Amino acid sequence: MTEIRTAIPEEIARYLDSLVRAGPFASKAELVRAALMAYATTAGPLAQGFDKETILAPDGRIYQLEYAREAALRGLPAVGVVYEGGVVLAAPLQAKSKLQRVSKIQRIGEHAAIASAGLVADAYQAVRHVRQAKPKTTDDLVGEFIDFFWRHTIERTKRPLGVALLIASALDGESRLFYLDPSAALVEYAAAAIGEGEKDRFEVLERRYRRGKAKEAEALALDALGKPKAYEAVHIPV
Repeated sequence: MTEIRTAIPEEIARYLDSLVRAGPFASKAELVRAALMAYATTAGPLAQGFDKETILAPDGRIYQLEYAREAALRGLPAVGVVYEGGVVLAAPLQAKSKLQRVSKIQRIGEHAAIASAGLVADAYQAVRHVRQAKPKTTDDLVGEFIDFFWRHTIERTKRPLGVALLIASALDGESRLFYLDPSAALVEYAAAAIGEGEKDRFEVLERRYRRGKAKEAEALALDALGKPKAYEAVHIPV
């Protein structure tokens, strides 16, 4: 067992002596050891330092990225589907009041848009950054998103963004759809889902997808969403 020696103020030593006399511990060392064990058990990864910053734990995990992914998976769902001549993004509308106007889909110019799942403010900051960059090609568009997300995973003054995105683009005259997760990992899909129930929605898309027309793509997206009573759908045509 590792031995730790430390100097403590006299008043603290007297207080520990009184606790030993009044309690079940045989010595101050035994009392302190029990307190440290209780703290380590309660604090979990924080006691080891892995929650304080975005750093690799010895087992290769980055805890803050895992928390960010969990935030994205708890968000309201959205689905994207590529079709002949464009891409459609669809999401349910779940306003708590008829006075509210809530949208999960945001346009980035005339030929691009994103749908998000997770922390709304994180998605807003990412979109704001990319709009200011004014990307002219699809590679520029996704590159700006990747850079913004990546910086939030490595800079000590930031935290990973708790949001996943579906990025639809026709900037190059070609229909393209990308899935971007909080780690800045980017994957291109013909059809994809984000948010709550993501795995089940992917299974629906995997079974039924074929590259058809705009109406067929929107119908598939709504089926994957569970046919919500109210929804929004944004088409990005080539």
